[in-house]
Amino acid sequence: MINVKMLYYPGCTVKRNALEYEKKTLEILSKIGIEVYELDNWYCCGAFYSLAKDDLMKHISGLRTLIKAQVQARKHGTNKLLTLCPMCYNVLKRVNHMLRENPENLDTLALFMDEEEKYTIGIEVLHLLEVLRDNIDKLKRLVVTEVKDVVVAPYYGCTVLRPREIAFDNAENPEVMDNILRALKIEVIEFPFKTECCGAYQSVFNRKIVFEKSGEILEEAAVRGANIIAVICPLCKYNLETTLLSLGKKLRIEIVYLTDLLSRATGP
Repeated sequence: MINVKMLYYPGCTVKRNALEYEKKTLEILSKIGIEVYELDNWYCCGAFYSLAKDDLMKHISGLRTLIKAQVQARKHGTNKLLTLCPMCYNVLKRVNHMLRENPENLDTLALFMDEEEKYTIGIEVLHLLEVLRDNIDKLKRLVVTEVKDVVVAPYYGCTVLRPREIAFDNAENPEVMDNILRALKIEVIEFPFKTECCGAYQSVFNRKIVFEKSGEILEEAAVRGANIIAVICPLCKYNLETTLLSLGKKLRIEIVYLTDLLSRATGP
């Protein structure tokens, strides 16, 4: 039974490299009564949030995405905009926050809009983890299979909870993913590296940094007894898997999306 509607912004990476992540997410959301509507004709959110205060041009893609959501919010009767990619969430949530806190920036950016209507800052940007957290009781009722022989290290990465003004959990020691997994009776370890950076986009410029950072995360998870690292970010998954393959010694550990584990527990 569908009782909640949400708009959905997939972003470039999910559509290109994480289609299974998207597929299982949509299946799980449907099971808990959430119907999503993908934005029409969406494009890149900008990928990075510019830290330069006078570099407003970098926020145009984010603003246009929010305006698209505003237009479709009227059609579908919801102002909630779901994201799966932590970087997309980070950019859209921070642009939204910046425009709310500095309305003069919205006036400046509006000068560069050709056909778009004015943004009224009414869209609520959400990450998948927030949605699952708020529906944890429904998830528990869906469990049909005990996920055996699995010990999970939850890995959040460094963008979904930073900076603090966009965070929906403790930025240093988040528990939302841990709690979701425990609610489904999946064993979770205490993992102090859960928000350490995997190396991010250094995979393009300096892979050695990625191997060092991701290697530390993999080693720590293995030492603590995990055989799975649960992720929510396509880039984190890529960096961890690439590093795992590069290691001279084999670690008996697998990198999977959180939704893979939820799908195992809740069945087809």
